[in-house]
Amino acid sequence: MVRFAEAVFENGLFRPLTNVRLPERQRVKIAYVPAGEAISVDDLPTSAFAVLAEQSPTYEFLADPREDIYSLADGEPIS
Repeated sequence: MVRFAEAVFENGLFRPLTNVRLPERQRVKIAYVPAGEAISVDDLPTSAFAVLAEQSPTYEFLADPREDIYSLADGEPIS
């Protein structure tokens, strides 16, 4: 499950601005977009989402050949 928390980067550390409720020394991966670059607090730019999807294990199942359920014989070309 993806969770978001606002944070401030100071003295080389990310300091959460809200309680994140994690055990001490819990390792996490942080994805961030500087506040001035986001369209809204709840939006990620498309390019950032693409990078996250590429680097995340979330879509690894698509590499499985069994996921290729369509072929060139399926459907009709769009003209």
